[in-house]
Amino acid sequence: MEPHPKPELEFAQTAPQGFAAMATIQWDGNPEPVIREIVQNALDAAVKAGSTCCQVDFSIREVPLENLPGIEAYRHHFRAAVRERQLGAQGAAEKEIISRIDRVLGQERARLLLCRDNGIGLSPASMKGLLTEGNTDKAERGAGSYGVGHLTAFAASDTRYVLYAALHGNGTDAPTEIASGHAILASRTELDDQDRVRKAYGAHGHWVVPVGQLGLFDPTYPDQAPPLLKEELDKIEDTGTVVCVTGFNDFRDNEEDPVEAIARVAAKNYLVAIWRDEMVVYIGEETATPIRESVVERSSLHEVLYPHRNQKRTRSGWLPGEQAYRSLRTLQEGEWLELSCGVKARARLLDAKEGMSSRVQLFRDGMWITNQADALVASSFTGFKPFDAAIMIGRGGRAEEGEPTEIERLVRSAEGPEHRGLDRRRLGSWNERQRLLALLRIIRDELQEWAGKIEEVEEDTPDDFAVFVGAGARSVAPEPPYRPREPRIPEEDDEGNEPGGKSAQPSKKENEPIDPQGKKRKKNPSRGARPKPGNSIPGSMATVAQPSQDGGVRVLRVFWRANHKRPKATRARRLGIRVRIPSGSDTTCELPLGPRWLKLREVRPNSGEPTSIYDNGYEASLPISDELEFAVTLEKPIADPRAVEAIEVDIVGRAQSAGATPPENEADS
Repeated sequence: MEPHPKPELEFAQTAPQGFAAMATIQWDGNPEPVIREIVQNALDAAVKAGSTCCQVDFSIREVPLENLPGIEAYRHHFRAAVRERQLGAQGAAEKEIISRIDRVLGQERARLLLCRDNGIGLSPASMKGLLTEGNTDKAERGAGSYGVGHLTAFAASDTRYVLYAALHGNGTDAPTEIASGHAILASRTELDDQDRVRKAYGAHGHWVVPVGQLGLFDPTYPDQAPPLLKEELDKIEDTGTVVCVTGFNDFRDNEEDPVEAIARVAAKNYLVAIWRDEMVVYIGEETATPIRESVVERSSLHEVLYPHRNQKRTRSGWLPGEQAYRSLRTLQEGEWLELSCGVKARARLLDAKEGMSSRVQLFRDGMWITNQADALVASSFTGFKPFDAAIMIGRGGRAEEGEPTEIERLVRSAEGPEHRGLDRRRLGSWNERQRLLALLRIIRDELQEWAGKIEEVEEDTPDDFAVFVGAGARSVAPEPPYRPREPRIPEEDDEGNEPGGKSAQPSKKENEPIDPQGKKRKKNPSRGARPKPGNSIPGSMATVAQPSQDGGVRVLRVFWRANHKRPKATRARRLGIRVRIPSGSDTTCELPLGPRWLKLREVRPNSGEPTSIYDNGYEASLPISDELEFAVTLEKPIADPRAVEAIEVDIVGRAQSAGATPPENEADS
């Protein structure tokens, strides 16, 4: 029997691509999508394997760099691609990626993040689906997956190289071993002696058994894991998968410990699965002295989530710590509800003194999906006693275990690429969209009936006590969050005098304009450090702040979608983009403080050139559209993290046509 060829890291010929591929950098420095995706794959694999409890084991360690499989081919391709890319124009993002890889390759040891689970394992077919962008085997279950989930792990890798190994079983034969890896660098060409292209190499490299160029389209995966992963694979009792993120960057967060970050993300996003003892997450950092360990299980959920109970906002719409902690209390203190659409819920009434509105969290298979499901938003329960509820769809939530329920199938199909959020437009037909909405409305009606109307509450009110009609229907406004405001620093004149001094301040009479008749005219009031008023166009928005090397934030990535088909009804002929930090003052007071407006350096759509900045640098113009995706570069970086959390992007309608210089008295839409 002839020995198998030695596996190697192969780069297939494909279209040219640079180092700064959006798929690998869009979640840079954010542990939420990385850990959520890895754990979600483990949970799905455990469900397929029929495991009663999904066990996920994370470990952080360091190994000699030369132990990485295919490191020589990786190094050779990287150096050649860098030389070729340097012949043309390079952006700052690409230079930073090259610098990070250089830093890892210049060290003797590489930092790793490994994850081991007890799921069904990866078969050759599922391995191919995992490594093929836009291909997924989850479609058979109606999942809302687009086959790009595995790319989120690259956000935690400075080398952009992720390895996989698995023991796969079919329930009858002994488990089979399989391994592979995926590196994303940049494409390059190989020239002959006459500077003609002899061979082209793509940006994507796969650790496979080389059987020629065509073999990459029908790859042969190694049937033995590399020594780097063999130790982890041997710890699996039956079947399971090992994922290895090489060049682990600690999520690029200097404040949060990576062990705590993994525990926090797992506890928030898989709260129901962990609370129902259907999942346990182990975390260990072997590079620490002594070794640090953490276990996320039912008994430790309070310890993990309590420090984040005041977190009101998160980047890009992930579940805030405050809402996760509320849901934990609901699971611990609430009562079970059997809903007629075939799912279970855990709910509790809120104390009116807490001043919180109703909140409904939707979980599928124990994984958090959304807190903004159609018909289940806070406004759906106005006039009813405030409550908190966790809706459990799928595993552990079915009224009767067995085949997936109708609502479970529809929810899975309506999920996005990250398995969060519900968009009924993803469903195949109008009938399915209406059916999902009808089922969600059934849940809403039953929750309303359970909570009861506020007017039905009988209170012992003194005769001389003033009662304000409708006051009970509103939740008490919480204390406004911190909104930092930069102090105004007086500017000096050419002689060093501050404004207000005798030499710097002209007399009132000298400064007053006079009309030809000799009468005093009122000065044109200046708007100062703020843009001119405008009517905001309602829509949904996701904003991601990208930290710079100095620790501040200068760049914001924004996705916005109008609430209606197109904002034609506003009569707007273009859209104005502004950025602000709310003051946090109570708008009901007599003289509320206005927001702090931030000057803009550049606003660049994802598919286009930078747009013009006007209105003293406080506003940019974009063509009218029902959907926008763009990057905002601020004139000055924001260093205070509390200010970063409070940043809001404002989109207003303008009557002036795009491309024209907006006059000072332009009419807003």
